[in-house]
Amino acid sequence: MSEVSETIDTDIVIVGGGVAGSALAAALRNSGHRLVVIDQRTGPIDTSRGDHFSPVNVEAFADWGILDGFFAKGATKRIGHEFRTSSGEVLVSAEYTELGIKYPYFLVYHHDLMAETFQEFAAESKNYQLFQPYAAKSFDIEDGSIKSVTAVSPEGKSITVRAHLVIASDGAASPIRAALRFPTFEHPYRRTMVAFFATRPADLSPEDYFFRYSDPSGVLVIQQRNDGQVKITMPIGDEGVPWWKVSSQEQRAEVLGERAHILRGLETEMGGFYPVRMIHALQYVSGNTVLVGDAAHAIHPARGQGLNMGIGALPELLKHIPSPSEISNPAKVAAGLLAYEQVQKPKYERVMARNHAAAMDMELSADDNHEFFLKRQDDAIRKMALIPEARRLHLLEGTGYHFGVPGVDEVEF
Repeated sequence: MSEVSETIDTDIVIVGGGVAGSALAAALRNSGHRLVVIDQRTGPIDTSRGDHFSPVNVEAFADWGILDGFFAKGATKRIGHEFRTSSGEVLVSAEYTELGIKYPYFLVYHHDLMAETFQEFAAESKNYQLFQPYAAKSFDIEDGSIKSVTAVSPEGKSITVRAHLVIASDGAASPIRAALRFPTFEHPYRRTMVAFFATRPADLSPEDYFFRYSDPSGVLVIQQRNDGQVKITMPIGDEGVPWWKVSSQEQRAEVLGERAHILRGLETEMGGFYPVRMIHALQYVSGNTVLVGDAAHAIHPARGQGLNMGIGALPELLKHIPSPSEISNPAKVAAGLLAYEQVQKPKYERVMARNHAAAMDMELSADDNHEFFLKRQDDAIRKMALIPEARRLHLLEGTGYHFGVPGVDEVEF
C-alpha cells in the first residue's frame, strides 16, 4: 500500500471531475471556499456522449459568469427542433423563443471538452486544486459523514484530503455511494443505444436544429456538432450489437436511410454503444456528503437529459452550501444538505419518471410491434403540436424547465 505523502485540509472536496463535478467547481470559483477536486480520468471523456447544454443550464452559466467563455472556445447555438417522418413530413416544429426565456437556445459543445473547459474556469480561483489522475481509494467515515478521502496516482503517490463538505460526483458506479451504503432503485433497459458520426448532409436544414425521424422500421435522432458533423443515435433492434460492430458502410447506410431518407448513402463512423440503465439513489445526502450527477441519478438517454440533470441540480445545491465562515460547522453543513435534498429529490423523482416513460417508448419503438406503436406515437405528436398547453409542456421539458419558467409557469406532472 502507498504511503500518504501529503495531507490537505480544505472546505470542499469534489470526488469526480466529470461534467457535473467540474461544473460545480467552476460555479464555486468566486465563492471564497477552498476547493479540491480529485479526478481519476487520464484522457478525454467519451466524445460520443451528449453535446449540448440545455437552456436552463445556459441561464446558470450566465449567472456563474462562464457563458461568454464557452462562446470564446467555439460553442454554438441550437435554437429549435423538428420531429419528422422518414420521408420528411414535419410532425412538430418549434423554436425556443416560444417560451419567452432569457436564453432561448441550447449551447452546443463537444462532450470531450466539457469537463476540461469547466476545470479551466475553476482554475481562475487561487483556492482551487485539481489532483488528476488520482483515484479515490478509501474513505474515513464517522457517523455517516466522510471525514477524509485518500486518493492514489498511477505512480503510487498518495494524498489524504480532509474536508468539511464532500461532493460525490464519481459516476453511476459511485464508490462513495457504495461506501456510505446509499440504497438505490435500478432498472436495466433491454435496448442498447448506438451512435454514429457523419458529415452533415447538405440538405439537412435548418443547421441549428435537433431532428427526430420516425419510420415503421424505427426511430433515430440527429444532433448538430461544432465541426460540420452530426451525431446520429438510435436504439438497437433485434440485429444486436455484434451486427453493428461488423457492419459495413453500405449496411449502416441502408438502415439509417430507411429511418431517415435524408441519410441515404451517408458514410458514417461508429461512435459507440450505450448499455443503458436507470439508477436513482433513494437518498442524496448522508451527513456532510451529497451525491450529484450520475452518482445520484443515471438515466436513459431517450430525452438527452443525463448530463443536463447533473448540472441542473447545482444552482439549488449552491443555495445551501454554507459560507466560507460557516462551513466548518458540521451542523450547518448537514442542515444545508438536507434542505437541498428536500427540494431537489422530489423534483428529480418526477423528472426521472417522465424520462423512464420516454425510455420505455423508445424500447417499444424497437420491439416486434414497433410499426403499430410508432404510428400511434406519431399521431400523438401531431395532436400535441396543435394544442398550446401540450406544446408548451413539450418545450418546457425539452429545455430543462420541467416545472415552468420562474414567474411565468406553474407546471406539475
